[in-house]
Amino acid sequence: MIHSLYVRITATFLIIVLISIGVAFLFTNQMFKRDARGQLPQLMEKSIDRIEQLYAVSKPTSIKVFLDEMSALQGQSIIAVSINNRVVTTGERSELMLRSLTYEQLLSAFRGSTVRLNIFSEVGEPPLPPAFGKLAQFGSERWALFVQPDRFPQNSNFIWTAVTLLVTLLLVGSVLILVAARYLVMPLKMMTNAATRMSEGDFSVRLPARRGDELGELAEGMNKMALSLSQLEMMRQDFVSNVSHEIQSPLTSIGGFAEALRSEEVTEAERERYISIIKQESMRLSRLSENLLNLASLDSQHHPFHPESYRLDRQLRDVVLACEPHWIAKRQTVELLMEETTITADRDQLNQVWMNLLSNSMKFTPEDGKISCFLTEQDGFAVVRITDTGIGISEEDRERVFERFYKGDASRDRSQGGSGLGLSIAHKIARIHGGNITLDPGADQFAGASFMIRLPLAPPSSS
Repeated sequence: MIHSLYVRITATFLIIVLISIGVAFLFTNQMFKRDARGQLPQLMEKSIDRIEQLYAVSKPTSIKVFLDEMSALQGQSIIAVSINNRVVTTGERSELMLRSLTYEQLLSAFRGSTVRLNIFSEVGEPPLPPAFGKLAQFGSERWALFVQPDRFPQNSNFIWTAVTLLVTLLLVGSVLILVAARYLVMPLKMMTNAATRMSEGDFSVRLPARRGDELGELAEGMNKMALSLSQLEMMRQDFVSNVSHEIQSPLTSIGGFAEALRSEEVTEAERERYISIIKQESMRLSRLSENLLNLASLDSQHHPFHPESYRLDRQLRDVVLACEPHWIAKRQTVELLMEETTITADRDQLNQVWMNLLSNSMKFTPEDGKISCFLTEQDGFAVVRITDTGIGISEEDRERVFERFYKGDASRDRSQGGSGLGLSIAHKIARIHGGNITLDPGADQFAGASFMIRLPLAPPSSS
């Protein structure tokens, strides 16, 4: 329990509050005392100026009566000495002030200086606040006026108020932090349990994400992570299943026909056919292995990327010409409508993209069909559209067409020689180049398959 986040948060808060209260009390108390004593000279000077102003306004007939009233009103002892050595005293410590006043201090006051007059108390009594004096004008006469407060500024009320406030702050703050800590720890415990379940392979866990704070965002993020991990786990299982199936099928064929070759009753024609099938299945395994290695390299973020500037229209034309034996054999028509376009990209990677897409179109387009390839520039992108009049892609397959090993149509079986990785590789290469491949939304879905490839004319900055 002592190591729980709940106790640590509460104990940390209490320690911080206690230290803060102690430091704040000592610092505030010392600052208050220092400020009160430090401001005493200014307060006394202002008091003398106020007495002088009130005398000028009221114009009393007797300066003695006037100073008596000021002494009682402001709680001060006052002595006034005129230039003609006339002395007026008032207040309980005025006589003590007069005995402490020296000739030099009086002369300094008449010269316009502010004079500090220390008043010494009897032994055993608390220290007395000092008196301050300066020149004052009462009517037509100049007087040296000295004032002394009856006591230092009191801070007992301030200290009591501060203590009451800080104790209340400690009690209320402690209760609130206990509630807040519990409010914080409960969702964290739920998240910890959810993370533990996900670490054990249970990705069905979901957290309530009704909070509008950071914890709510964290819960929502964990829900998205659980969903992504669940999808990744399904993809992993499908991937393993598909790889196993794709490998097992040719291996079964190779093993079966290799065993048949051992028979002495096999004719020469059958032997040649069996060898041809074994060679075909071996090539299929080789292509599958090559595609898997290519995908692994593309996924690793360390796949070689060597951009260069070249004519994209010429590359597409060369790929079509390289595939000429295939579309000639099926009497297909290939239409090229391309603008002169220069792109900076990895030539070999994009060559694989065009080869995969055009091979698919030729493979799944029947005899006497038509394949079209359009190339334009739009807003700094090269846009390639490859359409055909083949079997097309059904509506339920359009969302998964770029998934690895996905074969939506029954016609796309292994008799066609495909493994379901071509579109995945092409899609990955386009993403590496900062572009994308999508099913062309502007094409008629009954006219066959139509893909739109958008690639930036300049390489992405992260490359």
